[in-house]
Amino acid sequence: MVSVDIFACFDLLLWLGNGDQVSERLNFDQSTVCRNFKKCCEVFSLEYSRQAGEYIVSGNFELLNLERKVHQHSRWNNGGQLRIEGMFWSGRTYLMQPIDNFIAGNHDFMAVSRPLSLLRDGVIDAWIAPFPDCPDEDDPELFSIHLTRSPCHLVAAESHPLFSCKRRLSIDDVVEYPSLSLPHGAFPVFEAYAKKIGLWNSPSRILRYKKEKWEGRTENELTTLFSSVFALDMFADKQRILPIELEQEFGDVLVVKRENAGHPRLLELKRTLLDRLRPWTKLYPEIRIFQ
Repeated sequence: MVSVDIFACFDLLLWLGNGDQVSERLNFDQSTVCRNFKKCCEVFSLEYSRQAGEYIVSGNFELLNLERKVHQHSRWNNGGQLRIEGMFWSGRTYLMQPIDNFIAGNHDFMAVSRPLSLLRDGVIDAWIAPFPDCPDEDDPELFSIHLTRSPCHLVAAESHPLFSCKRRLSIDDVVEYPSLSLPHGAFPVFEAYAKKIGLWNSPSRILRYKKEKWEGRTENELTTLFSSVFALDMFADKQRILPIELEQEFGDVLVVKRENAGHPRLLELKRTLLDRLRPWTKLYPEIRIFQ
């Protein structure tokens, strides 16, 4: 019903949330992006608004979803540019260097619900999801390829009083201090684990990663945080790992629509991502790779 270029402007604006970012990836000027977005809304009889910096559309999505399915099938099977998104740490790990014939996102999501929705709707084609907050293995729509596992660490500023403790630390020591958390439901599986051990009690309202906002939360030298080795050096203030072992692990999981589970382009993408993990495993032997 609409051309590939017009529909790409529509979906990328929903995905990236910013006309400049869409212009950069599609090589269109911003006025063309906005015009194409409005054209799609008109064709599919949709209303749109801006909420918390995101483009939100409403209406009957039946025809829109049929159109998306056609465009996504064409991208996978006719050599089009596939769209891949990561979380703020996995984007840095895997996607800082371009991948041939892929469009990468901003890797600024601080909750799993939005990228998961974009993947289910066919707006994006692949997502590097976080473990344990990744789709279930028996999800009827989505297929998961596990890439890594690594320990979940508790970290704190170097000046934190816990580092001067002369005895062996336990979770009971940590719960006496504030523990940084994200909005309720941002990472529901991990949130449940963290609350079970008495942490996740100092909420943040950040939904998209911005360095100046996120790192600012660590200025409180009493706050403890959860981190993997992939994210450890992303904090503005140097963080040290507390000598406490946690049962929970972190990891990265490549997720696509189940219909593309055996696609040659997916297998090539997996090889590329695993190759980009090799330098990390040399620095951090605790990282386990799924071959």
